Amino acid sequence: MAEFTEKITEEEAIPTKNLPEVLIADILSRLPVKSLLKFRCVCKTWCALIADPAFVKEHLNRSLASNSNLSLIFRRCALFSVDLDTCEQRAAVELDHPLKSPHLATEVLGSCNGLLCISNSDEDILLWNPSIRRHHKLPITPIEFPVRFDSPRLIVYGLGYDPTTDDYKLVRVVQFYGDSEYSCDSEVKVYSLRTNSWRRIRDMPYHLSYERGFGVLNNSWRKIRDMPYHLSYKRGYGVLANYALHWVAMRETGRDTASTFIVSFDLQDEYYREIPLPDFVDDEFHMTVGVLGGQLCLLCNFFRVRVEVWVMKEYGVRDSWLKQFSIEQPDVISSFMFVRPICYSKNGDVILDKDSEAPLLLYDSLRERVRNLRIRGAPDRMETEICVGSLVPLNAKDGTEQPAMMKKHRKHKKRRFMEQRAG
Repeated sequence: MAEFTEKITEEEAIPTKNLPEVLIADILSRLPVKSLLKFRCVCKTWCALIADPAFVKEHLNRSLASNSNLSLIFRRCALFSVDLDTCEQRAAVELDHPLKSPHLATEVLGSCNGLLCISNSDEDILLWNPSIRRHHKLPITPIEFPVRFDSPRLIVYGLGYDPTTDDYKLVRVVQFYGDSEYSCDSEVKVYSLRTNSWRRIRDMPYHLSYERGFGVLNNSWRKIRDMPYHLSYKRGYGVLANYALHWVAMRETGRDTASTFIVSFDLQDEYYREIPLPDFVDDEFHMTVGVLGGQLCLLCNFFRVRVEVWVMKEYGVRDSWLKQFSIEQPDVISSFMFVRPICYSKNGDVILDKDSEAPLLLYDSLRERVRNLRIRGAPDRMETEICVGSLVPLNAKDGTEQPAMMKKHRKHKKRRFMEQRAG
């Protein structure tokens, strides 16, 4: 990551008095954030331009449209990063982030427009822009729903952007399961970056499936019916596409059977909706919802026979579902249960995550084959996200809260030591 104090060379500071300002802005909007942070030192005009909200949006939109300035983020206990375009040549490096601690693991709860939502406890949730090393700590909001300690609990998050209010929102869904496998109570809260506050909204009217939009369709539920309660203590997060968050939900269809479907939460009007699924010939598969190139996609794992990837070309329209490709390599797909898309590579191939383990998979669209994608320095077991380099601002510079965090970590370490002695 670039530091703000980096110096520029004489070659980088060539006078641009004869270039129109519009052309300068267009050229700069195509550069990575690391270069822009250095170029702020060229002159006051450039510094003001790079900080201008209109330029920040133009730079972000150009990066998203061109699939450029992207990094892979790996999470185990720590966070690691590698540039997407050079991920097979360069090693992943550990990130120095505001919540970094030798005692607490850091989760990534969402990624949107260069912002990562990271957390290492219910009290410490941050929005963090790793490109400019700025962050914002969210206020604490308690779970207000009466806690029943004998009930399994699912907590899912979702981070996204609302263009109608130019606001970043974090959604937290807490579900408590009752006596029935398909009955649950929920509590939903939305955090607004503009107001820096949480508010409770209408409860989620659906029974969410487990982590990362992973579900089982129709009668195949009977084969692993004990899994959701085992996994319901895990956290997950919504898949962001078309300014809406998406999860897999389920409903009971008969004795010991259930169907799964995709539920969305629109960040603009804050309504819940069901997303129509394509017409499947075979309904015995594991379902995963994801996003590819900004479009909602669906992965169907047909129990170690094949994996199909469907993309919704026109959001919300059932007939626009298109089967993008299918993987039928028994030696590959028999080794995992869970698979989801990460992103397109610069060559148009698709990077996939399998069972949150290394190596990743790379689908070659020309050969119609999949191979392992090994990245040096990445953990053996990891969760993988994609993050675009952006100038989206946050109010606190990294490092400003480290003394307080270190004090908290020392207290945490001392408490663990006392508990071990007492035990």
